[in-house]
Order: sequence, then structure tokens, then C-alpha cells
Amino acid sequence: MLATHMSMARGYFSVDSLRGVHVLVVDHEPLSRDLLRGIIHHGGALVTTAASGAEAFGMMQLIRPDALVVDVEMPDGEAYRLIRQVRALKPERGGVLPAIALSSRALTEEPGGGRGFDAHLTKPFSPWDLCKLIATLTFSA
Repeated sequence: MLATHMSMARGYFSVDSLRGVHVLVVDHEPLSRDLLRGIIHHGGALVTTAASGAEAFGMMQLIRPDALVVDVEMPDGEAYRLIRQVRALKPERGGVLPAIALSSRALTEEPGGGRGFDAHLTKPFSPWDLCKLIATLTFSA
């Protein structure tokens, strides 16, 4: 039987610790998007994906995800445009949605790169680190 609760203190992360969490993943690269979907789904979450910031924001008019995971290296600053749009929403519409920035380089010393994101992970990262971060942000909100 699988454990249903996360235990970071013991150094493990159960594969169903994200059960009940809906994550919106935004990445313009199809292979990266599919990999992220698989990692997060393996953690137990429901995952919706979008290939662009505009597509993601449009989806947010129909769904209310619990967390947002965004590749900030999308062309033309699209990730930052998306997070500005999300943060401009009223809280009940998703404006305080926990958001994680993913990039292949460090953004800044501030959590989330100091640009509207709550946290930042530098690629490559451990799949469990991503799932633990999603859990930490969604269950502490």
C-alpha cells in the first residue's frame, strides 16, 4: 500500500503525495512538457499542459489549477508576461496561485527569481525535488 503523506523530514517523497492537486504546466518544448507532465503525474497530481503563456492563461479562464509550473525560457518573455497576467487576477480567480519557474540558469538570489514566481528550480533538477516543491507550495498556501 502506498503512503498518502509526504515526509521530507525522513528524506522520501511518496508517489501519491500530490493526490488532489491540479498542476498547470507551461512549456513551449513538447518533449519537456511531456516529461514534466509524467513527473508530476507520477507524484499523484492531475496535470494540464499548455504550449504557450497565452494558451495557459486562456485555460485559467476555464480551470482553477492549484499550482503553475512554467519554463521561463520560452521565447519573447512569454513566461513573465503570463505571470504578470496571473498576478493581476483577483485571488479567487487565481492571482495568488503558487508558481514555480524552471530554467537552465539561476535567475537571482530571490525566491522565484524575484519576478512574480514563488520558487525557482534550475535544470537539471531531481523529479522528486519538483514534486516536493509543488507539495510545499500548495499544501502551505
